Parts: sequence; C-alpha cells; structure tokens
Amino acid sequence: MPTYKIFTVDAFAAAPFGGNQAAVVAVPPEHPLSDETMQALAGEMNVSETAFVEPLEGGGFQAAERFGLRWFTPTVEVPLCGHATLAAAQVLRGELGNASGALRFATLSGELVVRAGADGRLEMTLPADPPAAAAAAAATDDVRALVAAATGRRHTDATEVAVSPALRYMVVHDPGLGAADVAALEPGITAPVVEAGRRLGVRAVIVTARGTDCDFVSRFFAPWCGIDEDPVTGSAHAVLAPFWAARLGRRSFAARQCSRRGGDLRVALADDGATVVVGGHARVMIRGTIDL
Repeated sequence: MPTYKIFTVDAFAAAPFGGNQAAVVAVPPEHPLSDETMQALAGEMNVSETAFVEPLEGGGFQAAERFGLRWFTPTVEVPLCGHATLAAAQVLRGELGNASGALRFATLSGELVVRAGADGRLEMTLPADPPAAAAAAAATDDVRALVAAATGRRHTDATEVAVSPALRYMVVHDPGLGAADVAALEPGITAPVVEAGRRLGVRAVIVTARGTDCDFVSRFFAPWCGIDEDPVTGSAHAVLAPFWAARLGRRSFAARQCSRRGGDLRVALADDGATVVVGGHARVMIRGTIDL
C-alpha cells in the first residue's frame, strides 16, 4: 500500500489562520494516482483546492525542476489555481528540500513558473486572461440576476460587467460600492442564480472595487466549482490585473481579497500584457502521510 506525503498550507498568508487553505499531495512517479482517486481525496480534504504534484524528471522532489501539477476542488478538477500552486512551491522548497531557482509546473493552463521573491514571498507567473466588457444595453436577465445576487444591488448602466475568455470568470464592478462595501457583502447565490450562471458559461463571479489602503479589493464566488467563496484566489488576479490596469493606468498593484480569512497579494502585469506575476507568502500548517 503506497504512502504519500500530504500537507495543508495557508497560501497568501504571512501568519497562521489567514489566506487560503490548500492541500498538497506529493505523488512519486512510481505510484501515480488515478483521476478518480485524486477527486475522492480532494473531497476527503474538503478545502477549496487540493494540489497533486509529481516530478517530471530525474532527481525526485528534491532535485527536479519540472513537475506535473493538477488541482481539484471537492467536486471538480479546475484548469488553473494560483493559491494551490503557491502552496505546492512552498512544500517543495520548505518541506521537500528543493533548492531550484525556478520551479516549473506543467498544468492544464500551460507551464507555470514560481520563483523566490523578496521578504520570503513566492512569485508565480500566470497567463493573463483579460476580461471582455459587455455593453450595459446587452445585459441579459441572467447577467442581471448574477449582479444582483453577488452585490445586493440592481444592475444599472454604470455597472461594469466583463467575462474572461479562458477562465470564464465574470468581473462585476459597481462604482457605488467601495472597499468596505465589498468586504461586507453577503451574496445570495440561490439555485436559480447558479442555473443562470451555467447558462452564461461562467465558472465564478468576482466583485471588485478600488481599495483604500491598497489599489483594489475583491471577493470571489464560485458555486459552479463547488466553492461558495474562495478566500484568496491567485487565478482571479490574472483577470483583475488587466481589468484594473485599464482603469488605473498602472501595471503593478497591491491587492487584497477581503474574504473572512483575507489575504494580500502583489500583482504585476507584464508590459506585453501576456502574463501576470502574483506574489505572496505561504505557511505550512499540517504535515502528514496518507496510505492509498
């Protein structure tokens, strides 16, 4: 019966009990896991994402530079997950002794690279996914339903709604909502609203606003992926960085995801707009093994 090392990590958190929890499972090449087992284990862990990391070259976890990486929520596999990527890098560096200058992960979203940054931060490069704005006049009943459910406010001509083409994240920006309002949101995403989102083909709704002590804030709601609210979402900032760059005239940001746990991120959009670097701290909280 193979034994696997398993960890829980608070990503985008400099101190315990903050940021976003992820589980990380180290999968040795000689003992691969089936898709069904990975999904069942993610359900057992019951955190927003469980990452499965496997060396793709000689040297094992300690010496390899290239790894396979997959992410599962408790109910589905997802194409991109920033916080669980950060968590996997923290486990490789801090727990499994990997000293590579750059960790390269082969994923469903292409190769992702994580490097050590300043002050103990990890910095990962994600593909940018600029959202395409929808004209207010083109708002459908389904769009209006999602806006009202996520923000508690009626969709108006001033409401900005945009959907990213790859990740299918819907960004909602209501100029009448400030940072404190976003932090206080209590969304009412009912079953009919979930069905409206399915008809629109969205995977999540992001509500965002200008920040007060940072450049912008956000909340991330994804019942379509089995997550009512994700505490801190690295992949969301692959969408939010180009969104806010167009409005603030900048490419580097201090961002905060203001969920109950909350987390702070440093975000930079490349000059060519193709990639986004997302940086933050991570803390390993639990270390263990599992027999499968």
